[in-house]
Formats: sequence, C-alpha cells, structure tokens
Amino acid sequence: MNPTFLITGATGQQGGAAARHLLEENANVHALVRDPSSPAAQALKEAGAILFKGDFDDVPAIKKAMSGVSGLFLNPFLGAKQVEQAQNFVDAALASGTVRTVALSTAYFTSTRALWSSDLTSGLYQYYTDKLAIETLVKGAGFENYTILRPGWLFHNYLVPASAYHFPQLATKGILGHMYSPETRMSHFAADDVGKFAAAALLEPEKFKGHEIELGNENLTIEEVRSRLSKASGVEIVSHRYTPEDIEKYKGKIPTLGFHKLAEENDLTLDGNLLEEKYGIKFMTFEEFLEKHKELLIESPLKQK
Repeated sequence: MNPTFLITGATGQQGGAAARHLLEENANVHALVRDPSSPAAQALKEAGAILFKGDFDDVPAIKKAMSGVSGLFLNPFLGAKQVEQAQNFVDAALASGTVRTVALSTAYFTSTRALWSSDLTSGLYQYYTDKLAIETLVKGAGFENYTILRPGWLFHNYLVPASAYHFPQLATKGILGHMYSPETRMSHFAADDVGKFAAAALLEPEKFKGHEIELGNENLTIEEVRSRLSKASGVEIVSHRYTPEDIEKYKGKIPTLGFHKLAEENDLTLDGNLLEEKYGIKFMTFEEFLEKHKELLIESPLKQK
C-alpha cells in the first residue's frame, strides 16, 4: 500500500511543491485547504490529492485530515498564532497513532540564536522566536523521525503577489528597493526545491532522520538579482538602496527589511553544490525560475512603456 501524507499549506508555494512531488512518486496526499473550490485546490484535486476543508485553527478538521497518514509536512502559517497552530498539528499527529515522520519548514539560521537576537535585527526577533519554538516543539514531541528544513531567501519573493510585500515598487515601477551593500550576498532558494526535500524526507525517513538542513543554493548580490530580473522581464530594473528617510518611511511596512540588515552584519551564504552532492537533489537556478515565471515579475502597464 502506498503511504499517505498530510501536507499543510498545500495551495501555497512550499506545500504545493511537496504535494506535487509526493504525488509524482505515487504517494497519497491529504491537503487541508480553506477553500476547496479555489483554482489551486482544484488543481491539487485533479492531480490526485484528497482535499479536507479547514484551517490551522480547526482542530476537528485537522484530526480528520490526519486520519490514516504516516507523515506530516508542517509549514506554519505566518502570524501571531503560528506556535499555537503548530501545536494543533503536533497534537493531532500524536493522537492519530499512525504518524511516524514529520518534516518541518522554518527559516534559515533559526537555530543560530546569537545571529538574530541582537539589537541590529530586533525586527526579526519575534519571527525567529516563533520559528525556534516550533522547531523545539517538533523535536521534543517524540516522533520516530523528524527533519527540519530551513530555507533561504525564496525566489518567489520577487514575483507578484509576494513582491508587493517585500519590494513594493518592483512590479509597478521597476524599482528594486533594498538595504544591501554592493558586495553583500544573500542565499537564494526555490520553494519547489523545499518541496523536493520535504517529499524526500517523508518518503525516506531513515535517510533524513534528525537532519536539520540549511537550504540555500545561489549566493547573489543585489546587482546580480537586478540583472537577472531585467533579463527575464524585458524591463530595465533599477536598483535603489534605501536612504535613512526611506527606511523610516517603510518601518513596519516591509518587515523583511530585517533580513537585509541580517545579511549586512553576517555571512548568510550557503554551499548549494555541497548540499546537492550530499542529498542527490538537483536544484533550480534563479534564471531557470525567472524564465518559467517571468509573466509574474512586472505588471502589464509597466511592460508597455
């Protein structure tokens, strides 16, 4: 009998990728979705996933979706309740009596507390505190197997709709606002490759048992990012390093600016080649990703100028 896995966030980037890769391996996939009629949910259903209506606060729905599964991919939804919501899934998994394996996605360098708990990155403190609490929860729950995945800066942060949150002028004005020095490098990674790792950890739990993996591939400067965005979109993207006035203006509006500061003060590069060799998983390049999704980079009015 083929194994069955519950995927959280299955209509999102990481969860959707994990679901697709598991289905390609003929595994059974349960997907907890808020709106089963949404295009993303229907695409999952057509691919073979079984949909369960509910959200991360709906304990009865979580228990129902957990029935008969042997593994869980947990990708907590960002927000004030993410630790409580992660607890809902851990409790349901333990109560099921069948879940042996959990793959958890958090964020790169979550375990390196000294890196993100300084005054320089105070805006990230609660974000990382919650991520670390969830890691501690999963590791201490007593599951037979667990794997912690810590992805770097994800490619889709440059695409609509996510870019409005991270780079508010990118899609509308072609301006890539940032706080990086020219020489600063940030490790980038594809959500699809997070999904590959999650699927592999669930399908081969003994191989990944207890592994805590920092996921990064290409270590790019902001100029390298700008150049690739321009090439893929056909629009000359302008790089703008935020002034102190800009930073004050965007304070509280672009919470991920904390990652810019983090990269300025610390080495956040990762060895993607070593990671590929160790686990035998081939990574997507940033250029490959942009070519595949270039229509989501720039809004139409800007393209026509």
